[in-house]
Amino acid sequence: MMQHRALLHTICYRSGAPFQTNAVLPEITVDIRPAAALPYFTITQTDGKTALRYELARHDRVYGLGEQLGGLNKRGKMYRTYNTDISPHQPHIETLYGSHPFLFITGERGFGFFLDYPSEMMFDISHTHKDILEITIPSQDFDLYLFDVSEPKQIVREYLTLTGSPYIPPKWAFGYQQCRYSYPDAETVQAIATKFRELDIPCDAIGMDIDYMVNYKVFTLDDDKFPKFAEFVAQMKTNGFRLVPILDAGVKVEPGYAIYDEGKANDYFCKDEQGEDFVAAVWPGLCHFPDFLREEVRAWWGKQYRFFTDQGIEGFWNDMNEPAIFYVPEKMKQAREKIYAILSKDDIGRELTEVGDTMELFNRREYFKAFSQRADDGRVVNHDAVHNLYAFDMTRGTAEQLKLAMPGTRYFLLSRGSYAGLHRFSGIWTGDNSSWWEHLEVNIHMLISLNFAGFFYTGADTGGFGAEVSPELMIRWMQLGMFSPLFRNHTWYGSRQQEPWSFDPETTAILRDVLRLRYAMIPYAYSEYMRAVRELRPFIAPLFFEFSGERSQQVEDQFLYGESLMIAPVYTPNARGRFVHLPESRWLRWNASRCEDRAMTVMQPDDYYVSADIHEVPMFLRENRLCVLAEPMSHVHEQPIRKLTVLGFVTNAAEFVYYEDDGASYGYRDGQCAELTIRARKTAAGIEVSCEKCEHGYALQISELACEFYDEHGKQFRSSVTL
Repeated sequence: MMQHRALLHTICYRSGAPFQTNAVLPEITVDIRPAAALPYFTITQTDGKTALRYELARHDRVYGLGEQLGGLNKRGKMYRTYNTDISPHQPHIETLYGSHPFLFITGERGFGFFLDYPSEMMFDISHTHKDILEITIPSQDFDLYLFDVSEPKQIVREYLTLTGSPYIPPKWAFGYQQCRYSYPDAETVQAIATKFRELDIPCDAIGMDIDYMVNYKVFTLDDDKFPKFAEFVAQMKTNGFRLVPILDAGVKVEPGYAIYDEGKANDYFCKDEQGEDFVAAVWPGLCHFPDFLREEVRAWWGKQYRFFTDQGIEGFWNDMNEPAIFYVPEKMKQAREKIYAILSKDDIGRELTEVGDTMELFNRREYFKAFSQRADDGRVVNHDAVHNLYAFDMTRGTAEQLKLAMPGTRYFLLSRGSYAGLHRFSGIWTGDNSSWWEHLEVNIHMLISLNFAGFFYTGADTGGFGAEVSPELMIRWMQLGMFSPLFRNHTWYGSRQQEPWSFDPETTAILRDVLRLRYAMIPYAYSEYMRAVRELRPFIAPLFFEFSGERSQQVEDQFLYGESLMIAPVYTPNARGRFVHLPESRWLRWNASRCEDRAMTVMQPDDYYVSADIHEVPMFLRENRLCVLAEPMSHVHEQPIRKLTVLGFVTNAAEFVYYEDDGASYGYRDGQCAELTIRARKTAAGIEVSCEKCEHGYALQISELACEFYDEHGKQFRSSVTL
């Protein structure tokens, strides 16, 4: 299944002696040339630094950088690649938790590039000068991979051939996940699960945030909160729920704590400037940090997950792995002394502002320059120089060992921090966003940009992690989350509850319908996701990936969901509609609400204002395309899919390949899957349907297709096909 095309347009331009990040697949062979030969850019190297300068044409657009704030087109802003735990996500923020230095330019002269450098880079994209893209690298040691082709889809394909196929989670991970900081004990988790089933609201997973641990110590479980944990995990799975515990990178300094003792005895921790184990505070208090740059440390760390997999856990989320640091002891001591000195004065005025400045302790750059790591070849490297690899290496070690701990079974894994190439091992979520309408819009841009970078399995904290969500914002965000591969509702302990039943009865009913529609669409989504991975093309894509013209380039708030559907979420408050652009072909409009209600309208290509009441999200089916639905289930594996509803807008001929595998194993890699090719052709008598079944070590359970087709006049044709 996973056969990739060769690299046809990629050349590596090397400067100095770059640190090998492992972002690029080791089996890939690329022509390497000196950086001085790099086309398009003007290169200036002085004082150990590099500046790359490119002059943009007026109508050029710049896309990429994965997880960043701002618009889809990156022009007009300053961006930084330096993984940082930062909140709130305000518009001026230059960097977030992941670094994905892959960009491409469309316009007069299109091309793409990936800058493989594991620490801070500054991307001034028309911020200082409206027509200049300037990249500043604090080093002369880096690789720049140039994708010298103008077509965006081909650029992305080259990049993903270079860095690897996107992660494929188990199929249950396409279901809905409910999380909160925190559901602190088994009683609470059980109550949440019971409520989902009582209210007939679909759900597949419940997250376990840090309160399940003993004093926040990683790889521990509070037996008082979660007694007989293996039995509890099995019981939850019987009811269709997976439990997903969080894991943090910091190891509490506490003799007698097994993880600490092992790490200390084997010299597995990062070192400070004196050669001692580096100490900084996170959730458990003072911690050491594993040196994930070393293979033996990655293996040691990854093996610890067996503590959970041996008890039936199949999924995890790695958090705080940028790494996040609350403070270091010396800085806290200085802060206290300064605050006490200020507060001891009788007359305090502007000095109060110094208190705030003093308390800015979190994630200071100086912390990351104060410790080192050791590469496998023995080199000692200042952490700051390889900072963006910390989460990458932690997640790589986790993934490698989960494959051994769960032989033949797909693991579920999320990471907050990330670097280019991590998309091979894991999905990511976009961190501690807020319940703001602005973040709902940003979610749309990030979904598309992260798909460019290979993070197909991604999503935001639906509803927002911080602040207070309103019922309307919750509805509109769930309507977007319905089309996000990772569909997880997550919020923090200081905010209102965000479970679907935590609002008024009308809101609960709407959210139930959203989730039922999500589950009805999983056959389509899973088929298209697997196809996107196979073809190395974004699962969620902008309009300009399929349609030409200036107008399609301008649209940043609509996206293609697979190859048949276009989605236009409502993302502004009090709106009961929105403007949409329908490019080139005709479209079948479905203001989706309940999966059973499918009133369709044919629309011509143009710009429109379309209505979308609070319970509706505008969806559009492309001309001569098909989409499949199933009956909603309470969880993904509740029962085999035996009947599909086929929706089609057929003016000539259309085809859809429905894909199925066991959803749990790696058998798909060996072709153990089944495909049902559904074809619809318009004739003088109506619409003719034919099917072709192809089974390779996996048998389809489907026995019936219920077909609902529309022609260019909006005339409906219904038929049934028995397989």
